[in-house]
Amino acid sequence: MTISIEKYRWLSEQQHKAILESDKVNNEVAKSLAGNEGERMIARLLNGHVVHDVYDVLAGAITNTETKLSNGLIIKPGKYIEVKTAVIQSDGRITAYSLDSKQGKCHYVALVDMTNEIDNIRISIIPEPEFFSEGEFVRYKDKLKERFSWSGSYNETDDIRPANTDLFKSYEVNYERIT
Repeated sequence: MTISIEKYRWLSEQQHKAILESDKVNNEVAKSLAGNEGERMIARLLNGHVVHDVYDVLAGAITNTETKLSNGLIIKPGKYIEVKTAVIQSDGRITAYSLDSKQGKCHYVALVDMTNEIDNIRISIIPEPEFFSEGEFVRYKDKLKERFSWSGSYNETDDIRPANTDLFKSYEVNYERIT
């Protein structure tokens, strides 16, 4: 079953109107919006498409060319990217959720930090093998690698999850906001 384009546009307009009329932030709506924008940011960065499959972005789908990132990685067309976007910090931590099922299902994990102002968005694109072998994960229920946290200050003012923070920073990419 598919949704018609008319219904899709109507839902988008209703969401937009509700946000403009609100006088306070709904965190759940903000998380959803941030997640969608994070996926679009990574797709633009990698000349790809958002696909919403087992992974989120198909790299190189627009130009069929590889993308050289500022962190030295070269992302070839057809590679799968799982995108996790955070918009809220908790106790100085930034956390990506629902990761356990992604191991072995993508080529890269992109972490998008939107917890600061819009001109200070940080992105890290980490090869999947390194992410799951070098990262320190928090178990949730029966899932061993479900949550990945790093420092919201990037360990400038704390010592929260230094291994994960260093992993994020070592694969961080330059990204200029496209409006």
